[in-house]
Amino acid sequence: MSTSPETTAAAPDAAQVPKVFVGNLPYKTNDEQLKAFFSDVGEVVEVRVIMRGTRSMGYGFVSFADLATVNKAVAAKDQAELEGRPLKVEVAQPPSKEAGEEGSAKASRRRQARRKADKKEATQETKEAKAAEKPAKQSGAENSGEEAKSAKSGSGRRANGRRQRRFPKKDANPDSAATESPSAEPKGESKSAGKAAARAAAKAAARASAKPSETVIYVGNLPYSTTDEELSKLFSDFSISSAHVVVAKKTNRHKGYGFVTLANAAEQLKVIERFSNNPIVVSERILNISPALSEYPVSTDQASEGEATA
Repeated sequence: MSTSPETTAAAPDAAQVPKVFVGNLPYKTNDEQLKAFFSDVGEVVEVRVIMRGTRSMGYGFVSFADLATVNKAVAAKDQAELEGRPLKVEVAQPPSKEAGEEGSAKASRRRQARRKADKKEATQETKEAKAAEKPAKQSGAENSGEEAKSAKSGSGRRANGRRQRRFPKKDANPDSAATESPSAEPKGESKSAGKAAARAAAKAAARASAKPSETVIYVGNLPYSTTDEELSKLFSDFSISSAHVVVAKKTNRHKGYGFVTLANAAEQLKVIERFSNNPIVVSERILNISPALSEYPVSTDQASEGEATA
């Protein structure tokens, strides 16, 4: 008696699992809350709120057992409100194999570029801190040198043949002299270094507590030749209010990033949704696109005082 070989059902491809895209999520929404919101539609297989680090990107995906439940979820939940925000719910389209492979390669290049940018920024901040300390140290050393010359000349005779009057030393202990030498630093230099440290601490605290803007996006890794007009053309398919690249306030040098203000939160969501899987490449540079941090200014004159992060 012949038997047919056993067949094993292949595991479903994650890209082909029926799911919906959910946009305009409140930034505090987590996976469990989103699952509870869709539980009345049907069996929820998987829920994933997209995060960047510890911050929500404001959108996510919900997977269901079949396509019929997906269509039901779109009909029932599109424009439904969650914590006062109307959600955008639509059928998620699986990326093609070529797009998936290209997206993985681009994501890898993005991570490498981000690591290089972070390393460069850390190195620059270290240089600035050292530069702020150097003038104060030099001033202290010059004052100490002048005191030493004065003491040396005082131990001999003057040019006119009269001997200088000597005064007893207050303290011959070298440790005491070393302790007093910092007091020779000019007060202005010391205050300048203190202000620089305070600005750095304030910037770090602002980044830690910042919330993403709902209308402004940060565009990083721009070619240094990019102009405001060229940046605006990159987003010509969307409704934007303004677009500008950031330049240093004192030197007018291009800083390699910019900001684009969208007409409303829905337009910002469209930008994030489109370029999350299909990033923009300009002059072989993959642009970093993310919601701007609300505490950072978006005007050219002020933006040099702080940089946004994705």
